Amino acid sequence: MKILGIIAEYNPFHNGHSYQIQKAKQITNADAVVVIMSGNFVQRGEPAILDKWTRTHMTLCSGADIVIELPVIYATASAEYFAYAAVKLFHDMGIITDICFGSELGEIAPLQQIAELLLQEPEQFRKNLKQQLQKGISYASARCIALSQYYPNSEKILFQPNNILAVEYLKALLKLNSNICPHTIARKNSDYNSITLHHKNMASASALRNAIAQNNINQINQYIPSECYTILCESILQGKAPIFLEQFTSALHYCIRNKTPEEIKNIFEVTEGLENRIYKAFDTQYELKDIISFIKTKRYTQTHIQRILLHILLQIQKEDILYFNDTIYCPYIRVLGFRREKQHILSLLKKQSALPLLTNLKQYQTILDKKGQYLLSLETKSTDIYFMASPNKIYRRIHQDFTQPMVMISLT
Repeated sequence: MKILGIIAEYNPFHNGHSYQIQKAKQITNADAVVVIMSGNFVQRGEPAILDKWTRTHMTLCSGADIVIELPVIYATASAEYFAYAAVKLFHDMGIITDICFGSELGEIAPLQQIAELLLQEPEQFRKNLKQQLQKGISYASARCIALSQYYPNSEKILFQPNNILAVEYLKALLKLNSNICPHTIARKNSDYNSITLHHKNMASASALRNAIAQNNINQINQYIPSECYTILCESILQGKAPIFLEQFTSALHYCIRNKTPEEIKNIFEVTEGLENRIYKAFDTQYELKDIISFIKTKRYTQTHIQRILLHILLQIQKEDILYFNDTIYCPYIRVLGFRREKQHILSLLKKQSALPLLTNLKQYQTILDKKGQYLLSLETKSTDIYFMASPNKIYRRIHQDFTQPMVMISLT
């Protein structure tokens, strides 16, 4: 049996995602699709526009058979942590035979070459990287320039976001010595960061979020599978969505005002005295866009700053990441939803997995060890914070991780 793994955020699910799933199933001849998906906060340093159960429902309606949650400390981390945690989850499941991901390049071989070099980190590469970092540019830019001395086209390749993640997925597979077979599919049409709706039926998630933020819901139906569009509209009509980072401005001010710069220094990804710059930004600015603009430098991109702000909001400490990285990364597999027709895949996962399977959080104390319980506590806290921003007050209740059931649908 061939079981395909896909790593995603689906923020929100659109036609490009549907194309990827169908194309990936076709090229791998997969019998089932397991998706690892970010929960309520995503890698761009933002809350997901729709909650994780709504996005799970969309995903299951569009070709996936099981949806697994990527823990929040990795879902909101840099590409390297994000990719390794997700790939390791697939590896630990024991049932995944293939993994497929999008890339601007659309070819595995050049990405594999870069991944191998980055994993080996030859001495000359490390020296080149250090020299570039000393110029004050971002780590991503410095790495691109250092790599270009080995592969002339790598600088162009690694300035594209999906290629960056693709390389990190391949690095993770190599590091784990995994038997999972990688495949990549070229992104179709719309640019990852484009905020305009200019193609006939393909648009980036950024463009869709921008349209939703401007209340132009009726303009996006052609870019989203019809069933997903219905789910999206229902969620917005009910007041469960949309949710944006700006809605947490006051909460972030509260977090900063209750901390000293020394305490901010302990937050994940805060380095090189950045705590002082963050503290000053909140002291002199109020609007989030102005705060981010104040903190941003050549070395620290807007996305990097937004991730740090999320870590402050969610209280994700450096020691949290070190603790899990030094042990098992993800100590459990949490199922957000599945298709009833593929319940046998869920049974196989439970049998083959090296990690405990969470399907009902009310039983977590009997299933998880202390590491697992601690990571789950960070997850449930982040969910409680996320729903503070629900447009309709009735959806702002706490403990929804314990009251929301798995999403189960049947397509037959």
